[in-house]
Amino acid sequence: MLRHRRSSQPFVRFMQLLTAAMVSVVAGAVSHAEVVRLEIKSVEPAFDGQSFGDTGTYERIRAVAHHRLDPTLPVNAGIVNIGLAPREADGRIAFDADVEILVPADRRKANGRMVYELVNRGRSLMLASLNDATRDSPAGNGFLMNQGYALVMSGWQVSYPIAGVVPMSLGLASRFPDAESSGLLYARLPTARNADGTPITGMTREQFSDMGPAKTFIAHLTYPAATLKQKTHLQVRNLELDAATTPTGLKWKLLDEWRVEVQQAPVTPDGAIYEFSYVARDPIVYGLALASMRDLVAFLRHDTSGANPLASPGGAGVTHTIGLGASQTGRTLKELVYEFNDDEQGRKVLDGAFIMISGAGKNAVNSQFARPGVKEAHHGYRGVRGDEFPFSYPLTYDPLSRQWGGVVARCQGLHDCPKIIHLDSENELWHGGALTFVDAVGNDMAMPDNVRVYAVAGSEHSSRPSGRTPPICKIEASSGINWAPFARALFTALDRWVTSDTVPPTSRYPTRVAGQLVPPDEYAFPVLPAVHFYGAVGRRYLWDRSSEPPAKLADYPVFVPQSDRDGNMLGGLRHPFMDVPLATNTGWNPRKAGMGEGDICIASGMQLPFAATRQARLANGDPRPSVAERYLSVQDYLDRVQLRIDQLATQGYLLEQDKAAIIEAAQDAIDSYSAAWN
Repeated sequence: MLRHRRSSQPFVRFMQLLTAAMVSVVAGAVSHAEVVRLEIKSVEPAFDGQSFGDTGTYERIRAVAHHRLDPTLPVNAGIVNIGLAPREADGRIAFDADVEILVPADRRKANGRMVYELVNRGRSLMLASLNDATRDSPAGNGFLMNQGYALVMSGWQVSYPIAGVVPMSLGLASRFPDAESSGLLYARLPTARNADGTPITGMTREQFSDMGPAKTFIAHLTYPAATLKQKTHLQVRNLELDAATTPTGLKWKLLDEWRVEVQQAPVTPDGAIYEFSYVARDPIVYGLALASMRDLVAFLRHDTSGANPLASPGGAGVTHTIGLGASQTGRTLKELVYEFNDDEQGRKVLDGAFIMISGAGKNAVNSQFARPGVKEAHHGYRGVRGDEFPFSYPLTYDPLSRQWGGVVARCQGLHDCPKIIHLDSENELWHGGALTFVDAVGNDMAMPDNVRVYAVAGSEHSSRPSGRTPPICKIEASSGINWAPFARALFTALDRWVTSDTVPPTSRYPTRVAGQLVPPDEYAFPVLPAVHFYGAVGRRYLWDRSSEPPAKLADYPVFVPQSDRDGNMLGGLRHPFMDVPLATNTGWNPRKAGMGEGDICIASGMQLPFAATRQARLANGDPRPSVAERYLSVQDYLDRVQLRIDQLATQGYLLEQDKAAIIEAAQDAIDSYSAAWN
C-alpha cells in the first residue's frame, strides 16, 4: 500500500512503473543499457504532497539498479581488479545499487534536466546545499523543485558488515547494515578473487585519531585481517608533523578479523593520530562504483523502453544531465570525470558537473583496498590514494612524480568533457587545497575553457555554519559566512552554460601573482588576544607506496590564502560580510589544548567579532579597528552591505531571491552594535 495517497495518480503511476520493471530485462537489452533492470521498490508522494510553484507536486521513487558490466571493453580497462571480479555465464560482471528519484508527479512539468548526485556516505547533500533543507524542513526553500528538475541519487559505497559500527574510514554510511533499515543508499559490489578462487591479500593501513582519554579503545578495520596470526605495526604521532613512533607502553592486538584493541601509552594525548598496518584480504572492486554512476545516468538519459521513469509519455524526458557532489562526493565526481565521461557505447554521460568543497585531488575509489570515505587532511589521514597528482583540472607536468596529468585530460582527448563549476570554501585551502590553483612547482594555473573555479573567502566546509564548532576546536564560534547563496547562483549559471552555452561568471580564486596565496611563514594574521596562527596547514607529499606505511619522498609546494589586517582572507569570491565586516571570519580554527594543540581542525573555521568601540578594543589589546571606527552609523553599514549585494547580483554571483535574506542577516548582526554610536 502507498502511504499518504491523496489521489489516484501516484497509485496509477506505481502500477505503470511496476509493469515497466517486469519487462526491463528485455527492454534493457534492446536499448543496450548497462542497467539491465531498474527494480522499482516504491512510489509515493514526496515532501508530504507539498506543491512547488508551477511544477506542482513531486513523487519519490525508490529502486534498485541492476548492473552488468563488460570487463573486456576498453572504457572499463582502467578499473582496478576488473579482471579478478566474478563473472556471470555471459562473461559480464553483476552488481547493483540503491536509487532514489525525485521527479514532478506530472512529467509534463519536468524541465528536461536531470541532476544526478552520487550520495555522500549513503545520504544526499543536494537539498541541504542548494535548498537550505533541514531535518524539520526537508524541501527547504524549494529551489530545485520550483524549477522542475528531476533529482536522481544513487548509492555507491558498500555498507559495513557489523551493525552499529562506524569505522573512521567509512563514516556515516556504516551506521546501519542495509538500506532497507536505514533509508541510506548503498551499492553491492563484488570482491576480487585470485584466478584460482583463493582470497587476494595485501598490506594496507588504517588511521585513527581523537580516540579520547580511555586507556584502551577498540577500532574497526575497513577490510578483514587475512589472519589473526600476523605481524602488525602501530605507530602514533601527537601532531601532524611529528615523527611517527611506537612509544613504550603502546600495545595492541587483533581481537578478530574486524577489530583491533589498542592500549594507549601513558604519554599519548587525547588527540593523537594512530597508523595501523596489517595484511588484509578481500578487496572490493570499488572502481565499479564509478561505472554504476556512469551507467545509471546513461540509462535514465537514453532508455525509451518504458522501464525508465524519467521517459514517461508526455514528458520532456532527459535532455541534459548535471552531476553534483559535495565534499568526498565532490572528489568522487572529479574521479568519475577523470576516469571516464563516456559509457560502454561511447556516449557522453554528463553535460555538466557541479563540484563543491572538494579541495585539491580526487577520491580513493579506484584502487586496491580503497577507502573512499577519507581524504588527506591536516591532523588526519595522510598518504591517501586519490589525493595525489593530478590535483587539478589543467594538463600540467609534475616534476616530482615525473608525470603529465590533469583531471580533464582524458575527456579533452575524447571531446566529451562536461562543463565544470568547482566551488570551494576557504577551509579546503587550509588542507592542501591551494594545489587546485597552482601547479606542482607553485605557479598560478589557467583553467581549461570548460572549467570555472571559485573559492569563498572566510567560509568553512559547511555551507551554513551552525554557530558552534566541534569540541576539539579552540574557538567555539564557527565562521559566519554562508556560501549556499553562491552555490545556488553558480548552479544556475552552470545550468545556463549547459543548456544554452551562456558563459558563467568569471572564476574567483586567490593567486600567487596577486599576493593572495603565500607560503605559511608569510601569512600575516594579526596577533589577537583569543588566538594566534601556529603555522599549521595541510600538505601534500609524493609517497613511496611500496610499503605500509608509505615513505615520504618529496614535498609539494605549500601555500595559504593571505589575510588582510583584520585576519580576513584576500581574494576569492567574497560575501558582503567579508567586504563589509563585523568580525574576522576564517576557514581555519586551531585545535584546543590536549587535542593536538598547534594543529588545525579538519572542517571548521572561526569567527572573532570586532569590538564595538575604540575604547573597548584598546582595553582588550585588539589591533583591529572597532565597528564604530569603521562605519558612521547603523545605516551606513547597511548601505554598504546593500551596495555589495547588488554588485554581486549584477555580476551573476547572487540570485535576486537571496538578496533579502542577506540584508536581513546584516540587520540582525548590526543591531547588537547600535549603542556604539550613542
